[in-house]
Amino acid sequence: MTSSGPEGPQDPDPWTRPPQQPPPDQPPPYGPPPQYGQPPQYGQYPPPPQQPYAGYAGGPMPPAGSAYGYGYAAAPVPGGRLAGMGARFGGLLLDTLILSVPVGIIGAFTGAFHTSRNCDPGETCTKTLQFTGAWGLDLIGLVLGIAYSAFFVGTQGQTPGHRAAKIRVVDVNTGALIGPGRAALRWLVMGVTGAICTLGYWSPFFDSQRRQGWHDKAASSVVIPARPPG
Repeated sequence: MTSSGPEGPQDPDPWTRPPQQPPPDQPPPYGPPPQYGQPPQYGQYPPPPQQPYAGYAGGPMPPAGSAYGYGYAAAPVPGGRLAGMGARFGGLLLDTLILSVPVGIIGAFTGAFHTSRNCDPGETCTKTLQFTGAWGLDLIGLVLGIAYSAFFVGTQGQTPGHRAAKIRVVDVNTGALIGPGRAALRWLVMGVTGAICTLGYWSPFFDSQRRQGWHDKAASSVVIPARPPG
């Protein structure tokens, strides 16, 4: 019979064994805690990022009051810049010429234009072109202009004349499209007030800050450059 040696200490149950603690001079096994830095002091928060301007898709909103050039003035409007009055006049002139074509065709078929023959005692005769039915054609032109503006300005922000002049009509507060209803109202007010000694066409000069004509104020619109500088 053999005798066994003295029994050594038995290992404790591994499920009840306390976790080993790292030496006091070593960092925890999972690394140091992350550093979050110091919070910004009052009044030192960074400025918010610039938001895209609706009038210029995807571009930052230029700061109001900054220099622009090309005849456009700085103003408190979407994009910070107003369209030049020369560009606005050129765009309106082109739109008027475009609308005069269907109005003239309608007038020719309705007998608004006719010629008269006048002869003097020496039997020298001349023919003159006379125009009648002015009020009827003016009303037709106004209706066509309303539809023209409702479609182009309301859905695209600019008429063919505006596109040629590189300007657009947008909401004065948001820079978004004004929609067909407000675009139609804008042309109606411009046509009616323009018939009063052409005052409506000069009304943008009465507003030195935003150059809003009476028609722009009625539609809450403003005319700005079609593209930002750059």
